[in-house]
Amino acid sequence: MVEEELWKKGYTRIGGVDEAGRGPLAGPLVASCVVIPPGFSLPDLRDSKKLSPSRRRKLFEKICACALSIGVSIVGEKWVDVLGIQKANLFAFQDAMYRAFLGGSPDFLILDWWKIPSLSIPSLSLSHAEDLSISVASASVVAKVVRDQLMEDFYHPLFPQYGFSSHKGYGTQFHLTQIAVLGLSPCHRKSFCAGRGRDS
Repeated sequence: MVEEELWKKGYTRIGGVDEAGRGPLAGPLVASCVVIPPGFSLPDLRDSKKLSPSRRRKLFEKICACALSIGVSIVGEKWVDVLGIQKANLFAFQDAMYRAFLGGSPDFLILDWWKIPSLSIPSLSLSHAEDLSISVASASVVAKVVRDQLMEDFYHPLFPQYGFSSHKGYGTQFHLTQIAVLGLSPCHRKSFCAGRGRDS
């Protein structure tokens, strides 16, 4: 992992940043910044998309127990429509970082391919960072678990006919069929659903 070399160089508060929910047709974009201590290690920790829901939950609990600080940003579907996914993603990253910084500023940041302008600390932007950085993998798990919980506990009870508890807002065949039959709900991203449903 990238952190091993950074620890050798004396960095002691390394933060990783990642998001969940760039691609769904409904629901929020969630970003997380997780600041880890030196020597932090969790077996099997990797990109959240490669983990089962039960494994993600167990890792989430361990990350929350061991992290030096955690910041989470939730950008609702209407803001995704207003800003566009790229600007919404950048805002979510910056907001998650700010919230993590409230628990004590990291001395190095690792980001999943994004470059954040005007950072006051050293940073590294990596492609597929979830597989190369334990802090980014941690952020990936936190963001995914938080978003999935929102889709299950908040969005699904409001709009049970769309089945958000199972597909979390992604464009499954069932979800697309329900949109075609029922139209778009208030929590659908209109900019992602152009040409779909009765309300498009």
